[in-house]
Amino acid sequence: MTGKLLGPGSGTKPKPTSDTQSSDDEERTMPEEKLLLSDPKKIQSKGWSGWYKFNHRLPNWMPQRFVICVLAHFGFIFLYIMRSNMSLAIVRMTTPYSFLCVDHLVSQVDYDWSMKEQGIILGSFFFGYIMTQIPGGYLAVRHGGRMVFGLGVGLAAISSLLTPLLGHYLGFYGFVLARVLCGICEGVTYPAIHAMWSHWAPPKERTTLVSGAFAGAYLGAAISFTASSHDASWEWLFLSAGLYSLLWTFIWFAWGNEYPEIDEVISESELHYLTETVGAQQYSQNQSIPWKKILLSHRVWAICMCHFAANWGFYTILTELPTFMRHALHFQEGSLANTAALPFLGMGITAAFGGYLVDNTLLRCVNVTYTRKVTIAITFLAQMMFFFYAGKATEGYEFMICICGALFFGGLSWAGFGANHLDIAPDYASILLGITNTAGTIPGIISPIVTGYLVENKDELASWSPVFLLSGYVYLGAGFFYIVFGTGENQDWADANEAVKLNSQRKQSRVSDVESGSD
Repeated sequence: MTGKLLGPGSGTKPKPTSDTQSSDDEERTMPEEKLLLSDPKKIQSKGWSGWYKFNHRLPNWMPQRFVICVLAHFGFIFLYIMRSNMSLAIVRMTTPYSFLCVDHLVSQVDYDWSMKEQGIILGSFFFGYIMTQIPGGYLAVRHGGRMVFGLGVGLAAISSLLTPLLGHYLGFYGFVLARVLCGICEGVTYPAIHAMWSHWAPPKERTTLVSGAFAGAYLGAAISFTASSHDASWEWLFLSAGLYSLLWTFIWFAWGNEYPEIDEVISESELHYLTETVGAQQYSQNQSIPWKKILLSHRVWAICMCHFAANWGFYTILTELPTFMRHALHFQEGSLANTAALPFLGMGITAAFGGYLVDNTLLRCVNVTYTRKVTIAITFLAQMMFFFYAGKATEGYEFMICICGALFFGGLSWAGFGANHLDIAPDYASILLGITNTAGTIPGIISPIVTGYLVENKDELASWSPVFLLSGYVYLGAGFFYIVFGTGENQDWADANEAVKLNSQRKQSRVSDVESGSD
C-alpha cells in the first residue's frame, strides 16, 4: 500500500480553494493509499500536523522553512546542553571541596572516580546514542521527521530530569544508565531533521538550512559551559536543561507540518517556490529501501569518514576540555567555564553562517561536487594544522588559540558534508544521516576511553600532547578519502518514487505468477 503526496514539481496549484478542495485532494492522493489529505485525524496520526490550529498565513517575508530552521536550531541548542552538561558536572563532582563542621574545616569529594571511570561515564551517552541512529532514520521515513525529532527531544528531557535521582541512588551505575537513556533518545534527532529537510529545503538553500539548524548544537555547548559558571549545584545543570527542553517540545508540536502541501501557515508564494524547486513528495507505508546499495556505496562511506573525523575532534574537546583546563592549565572553576565556552561559540557562529556563505559564493561558481570537496579540503586541512600545533604547544594560551581555531573551522566543515546526504539521496537523507552519524558516534564512545589511556598524568601538559596529535591525523585521513570518493551528484539508487514503482511491479508480477499457476 503506497500513497503519494504530489507536491513540488507535481503541477498542482498551491492551496486550492474550498470549492475545489475535494477534487484536488483526490488528485494529490493515490487511490490505493486511502489517506485523504482532507482527513485531519489521519494526517495527525502520521505526525504531520501541529495540534494548534492557526487561522492566518505567514507573510511573504517570513518563510515557513526558515521558521522551522529556527525552531530546529533551538531544539539542537537544548539537545547539546543535555549532552554536554555531564562534562561540566563531572568536574564539580570529582573536585574536593571544604566546608565548616563545628569548629574545623572538613574536606570531601562527592564522587572519587578515577580517570578511566570518568571516561566511561562521559562515553556512556554515546553507547545509547549509537543504537538509535539508523532506527531513527527508518522511523523518520515511516512516521515523519517532525514527530520523531520532537519525541527525541522530549524523552531526552525526561532522562535529564531523572539523572540526579538515578545517580544519588545507584551511584556510578546510575549515572551510566541515565546517560545511556539520554543517548538513546537523542540518537533519533539528527536523522529525523534530515527527513524534514528533504521536503522543505530547496537545493540552493540546503547548506544554509541544514547548517543553520545544526549550529544550535554548538551554541548549546557554549551556553552549557557559560551557565555552569554560576554557583548552582551540579544537579541543577541536569534539571534546568530538562525543564527548558520540555517547554521547547510543546512549542515544536504546536507548530507546523511535515509537508509544505498541508501546512496551514505557509504563504502561497513559498508553497509555489517549493513546488518548483524541491520535487514531488512521496509517502509510502511499504517503501522499498535499497539497503544493500546504500551500504556498499563509496559515496556514502566518504560522508561517513568526514562525519567520523569531524566528531572525533569535536567530542574530544567537548568531553575533555573542562578536565584539561582545570588540571593541566590550572584554570579556576569560575573562569574555566566562560573560557571553555569560546571555542563552541565560535563554532556555532561559523556553522550558522558558513552554510549561507557557501551557498552564495562557491555554489554559484562551481557545481555541488566541487563545492563540497573544496569546503572539506579547506576546513579539514585547517583543523589538522591547529591540532598538530596544539600537540606541540607549551603554554596555556597557545592551547586555547589552537582549540578555538580548530572548532572555528569545524563549524564550516558542516557546510561540506552536513548537507551532502540531501545531495546524493534526498529521499533517503534521514537514513543516510543515521548511517553516517553512527560512524560519527563511535568517537564519542572511544575518544574519552582512549584519552584516559593516553593521558598518564592529567596535571602535566605533555601528557595531553598525544591526544591532540591523534586528532590531527584523523582529519588528514578523512579529508583525503572524501576528496577522492566524495560527490554531490544524485545517485542512481536514490529515487524513492522509482523504488516504489519497482516494488509495485514486483508485487504485480508475483500476483500474475500465482494466478497463472492456479489456472
